[in-house]
Amino acid sequence: MAQIISGPGVPLPYPQNLYPSELNNAPNDAPTNLLTLAPGQVLPIPATGTNGWAVDPGPYGVLQWLDPVTGAWRGFNSARSPFQVLSSDGFTRRVANLTGCPFAAIVANGGSGFAASTATISANVGGSTWQAIVGGSLSVSTISVVGANYTVAPEVFIPAPPNPGVQATAYASLTSGTVSSVSLVNFGAGYTSGTLNAVLIPNPADPNIGTITQATVVLVLNAANSGAITAALCTNFGAPLATLSALTLTAAGGAGTGATITPVIMQTVQSVSVVAGGGGWGNVAAPAFVTTAGGVPVSVSAIKNPAIEQTGYIPRQAQIGVTTSASGGLSAPVIIDGGLFAGTPTAVIVGGGTLPTTLASVALTMGTANTSVLLQPL
Repeated sequence: MAQIISGPGVPLPYPQNLYPSELNNAPNDAPTNLLTLAPGQVLPIPATGTNGWAVDPGPYGVLQWLDPVTGAWRGFNSARSPFQVLSSDGFTRRVANLTGCPFAAIVANGGSGFAASTATISANVGGSTWQAIVGGSLSVSTISVVGANYTVAPEVFIPAPPNPGVQATAYASLTSGTVSSVSLVNFGAGYTSGTLNAVLIPNPADPNIGTITQATVVLVLNAANSGAITAALCTNFGAPLATLSALTLTAAGGAGTGATITPVIMQTVQSVSVVAGGGGWGNVAAPAFVTTAGGVPVSVSAIKNPAIEQTGYIPRQAQIGVTTSASGGLSAPVIIDGGLFAGTPTAVIVGGGTLPTTLASVALTMGTANTSVLLQPL
């Protein structure tokens, strides 16, 4: 069969033009496999050649794909991961530096009186654009068929809503081999059908896979959210914010009123200052260091769509080195990794193996950082 031919002296392809310069009126560029993205910049991944791309988004970049259901860019990885191998069509995959930019929003109050045809969400600074979804969240009506012979709870498959919308998800619970309840995790947004039949597919690892009677559940539109904003989708994150707390999102349209939408800003530790050096935190041989706790959104969702509201975002902790004096006091912080957060974290000082005698404290300034992206053709 056909295979890639390689060996000693046969390297990977030389870097290519990452922007399609051959297009009419396209800007000139140069072949490269390494590019620095400033905050707010994106790099579309060109169409795949024979073998795809090795992509390293750098410490503050994220790989994204254009979701056909929401119509928004998804894939906000927080962990600092090694390079990934992927293919691209040149349009629906990209690398983005989102630090300092909104990338999601939490509907803390959906309000009332909104209509899908007229509802809008506007930003006061930064130029980000948003898609308002009105109504169409789901609730569980009945388990129409409880099924039989399950050993492991089945997987719940719910049809996707029309674009733009938010996919609902759920999980099932068992009692004596039958489905006793189905609980929604993402309640969805933008569904238009009055009722939906969710199919409960047997888990492939279920020992009784050949003798299971399949269950079904009926889902209906949640009447309490009719006329309410059920999702705010970020369609363009705009420019990085000079002040992260300055962004306000306002929903309007028709008779709509009462909506509260909280933006979620991707951020990193931009600088660190020692407020109080303290004493006894370590020595030259075993110095202290600073890390972080928290850094997640604090707003509470009224609709509950954690997959797109990023309320379940897992931050990457910061790593900050400090110099420890002879008395164990802290000074000269150096950011090794500023981390990635969806909210403001709390600094945590970790001693270097000695018992502190005087409390120390540091202040974190949240903001942006550049990231260098490696994009190597294979």
